[in-house]
Amino acid sequence: MHIHIITDLEGISGVTTIEQMEFDSFGYEYARKRLMIDTNAAIRGAFNNGADVVTVTDGHARGKNFIDELLDSRAKKINLIDLYSQGLHKEVDAVMFVGTHAMPGTMNAFLDHVQSSTAWYNYYINNIKCGELVQGGAFLGFYGAPVIFASADEAACEEAKYFFGNIQTAPVKKALTRNKAVSYDLDYCEKMIEDRASKAMNLIGSIKPYKINGPVEIKVEFTRTDYCDNASERPNVERIDARTVIKKIPQITDYMSILL
Repeated sequence: MHIHIITDLEGISGVTTIEQMEFDSFGYEYARKRLMIDTNAAIRGAFNNGADVVTVTDGHARGKNFIDELLDSRAKKINLIDLYSQGLHKEVDAVMFVGTHAMPGTMNAFLDHVQSSTAWYNYYINNIKCGELVQGGAFLGFYGAPVIFASADEAACEEAKYFFGNIQTAPVKKALTRNKAVSYDLDYCEKMIEDRASKAMNLIGSIKPYKINGPVEIKVEFTRTDYCDNASERPNVERIDARTVIKKIPQITDYMSILL
């Protein structure tokens, strides 16, 4: 049984301020340590209940957030592009999200955004507004792997259930404002992630993959026209107004196809 875990930083336990996203801040180093704790808890949960292989993506920003020596040695770190290029995406049986966040414009969500909180205002697949949860879920869902677990703030956990069904979630904090949250007890969060990731393994076979039938239209609304200027110069991208572009693809066959 091959489980792939997609991680991010905004939804990690103990991460409660926007300043912790800044690479040169003291808070960022603390966030990295919490990222490893949450990720390892999910890895343990998967192995505790039937996983034979666990691969993990360091999915925040440039993908250099992991403290590699702290990663559970049974897991293999790999980004989504390499997962595809090496053909491993076809071997994944189920997907877990750790530390994810809600799509832009979500009420009562901590650091809601999609790709770039500065440049991307809204993101749609076939006119359905969504975010990074759906991006990862749709890519691996095309190959038959369902999303079975997500840990995040309360709002992102609700979003995961909205799109993927009655999956296991581990809400580790609650937003106070967009840029500030309150974390639940950290020992409790670690145990909850491990326990619910383990329970999520029982959902394999009953939770359906999140599949989007082609043809597929990707639409991005930008915050400013100059961001749209740049995006409209990319291959297969069509500008439809001052701040919006679309891209049409036959199917979501790889992760990069659902971006610009």
